[in-house]
Amino acid sequence: MATRTISIRNLNSNIEALHLTFQEMSTVIYGKSNYVIGNEKEQLFHRIQILEKQIRQKCHQRDCFPADLSDNAYRAYLWLAFLSQRQRFDQHLAFTHAFLERWRDLTNRSIMLKLYNNAFVFQCKPDKKTTQVSINEGFLLAESKDVQMLVNCSLHPTQKNLVPLRALSRANAYKHIMAQIWKHTPQSNLSTQGEIYNLQQLFDKINDEYFSGKLGQPRLRWSGREATRRLGYYHPDSDTITISCFLDQRSIPAYVTEYVLYHEMLHKKLGLKEVNSYRVAHTAQFKKLERKFAKATAAETFLKQIQQK
Repeated sequence: MATRTISIRNLNSNIEALHLTFQEMSTVIYGKSNYVIGNEKEQLFHRIQILEKQIRQKCHQRDCFPADLSDNAYRAYLWLAFLSQRQRFDQHLAFTHAFLERWRDLTNRSIMLKLYNNAFVFQCKPDKKTTQVSINEGFLLAESKDVQMLVNCSLHPTQKNLVPLRALSRANAYKHIMAQIWKHTPQSNLSTQGEIYNLQQLFDKINDEYFSGKLGQPRLRWSGREATRRLGYYHPDSDTITISCFLDQRSIPAYVTEYVLYHEMLHKKLGLKEVNSYRVAHTAQFKKLERKFAKATAAETFLKQIQQK
């Protein structure tokens, strides 16, 4: 399989170091003057700006764009670009400080907090020494009572406690921040051109035929491995459609790959419907529109034969 994305060396370690620095800086350190703390903030802000610029330069050298990065690297880049705005940087630091302050009011347990552009909303991993808490950057503007709720969820991640957290992740403030983070740059053929199929060309074709050319441009990417069960998925927060690279081979008819892409484009168009506090993707409306694909039956038959092997 051809390499469809580029990676950035040492990016993960740099992101981890930034998380640690944010936490250290958000902790009240007695004996330090405001001047020293202010100087450390400026150094951290500058580090973020430099790292974001280095990624853009690396992409320019490869004649591509940040959206052509691997999924994890692109998430990191967008997070860095978001925090390169002074207001967002200060808000991130303020949230981290507020969370850790409430945490220490309730427990002496050690914590490693990460407020990040995650693919998930919330994750808590307690162990004998430290509780690892990862919270999506979408909660950045959480009010004081909501920060307290997030702390409670981290200390007691029960299903009951997670209910208000899920509701908060569907609020307008959360959606606003996610929309600010996920501002797509253009893509090049590096990430959309497979060995056989070009996702951008297929998207444009399907968009014209079934959506009157009006469906907004998402980020398109091939998966990193040849999945045969999950052939495609749409991530609404990142507005990204991922198609399994298993479908990028000569033995797969074009209409099959197009059908899977069309399915994910429908998810983008229709979104999720709330039913009894649960999100439903494959509604009656969705299934009706899915049948409008010209070779839906043939594509489904072909896919069933693949998955039965």
